[in-house]
Amino acid sequence: MNSLPFLRISLAAFLLMATVAVSAQNSNIDKSQADQFIYESLSGVVGDDYEAERVDFKPSSLVKTNEKSVFILPGSHYQLETLRSDCYLRKTKNNNYVVISDLRYPMETFVNQLLNKVKSGHVLQVKHHQYGQKVPLLKTPLQSLFSLFGPTMKSYASVTSVNEKEIEALLVFHHPKLDFIHLLTLRTSTSGLLKKGNVVYGDFYTNIPQDNVKSILSN
Repeated sequence: MNSLPFLRISLAAFLLMATVAVSAQNSNIDKSQADQFIYESLSGVVGDDYEAERVDFKPSSLVKTNEKSVFILPGSHYQLETLRSDCYLRKTKNNNYVVISDLRYPMETFVNQLLNKVKSGHVLQVKHHQYGQKVPLLKTPLQSLFSLFGPTMKSYASVTSVNEKEIEALLVFHHPKLDFIHLLTLRTSTSGLLKKGNVVYGDFYTNIPQDNVKSILSN
């Protein structure tokens, strides 16, 4: 079983940063409107029809891990080396490579799901921290995030803790042109990773402008 150091988030720092007016879709509207736009766009979604992205690779580009038959298709990182866009694959007995979606590999599976390398049936139930100290509960399929943010933003994930009962992770969507992020701290049942309708709990921070996310995430 994988176990990684828990990455603690300074929530107060995020709330201070969130006073700057930036929009997820339009830089001309203020943060309150931008947060509300995201909430309304996601809260009405009930289906999970958005498909996983296609993973193209050459075997020569894969990097072997310490896990038997497990390989990494290297991506990039955002501010922290542990916050990455890597994809995990497994080599089969027939010498084929498949994107990992397997309870034997919970860390690799959850990362692949959070980066939409494999489609999941997860339902997010998160506290949406909005401007003005509003914190409504948002319930939406995980796939709806990729539908809304995927076309314009890059995603990065890191599993921060895992054991037989629970797995925790960090998910960041970064807009490279406007340089702001949406951030989720997430936790769910390890045994529920492959179950349709599995609930993932956590906190959701939107439209956070970033000059140096590393200093915030390291607190």
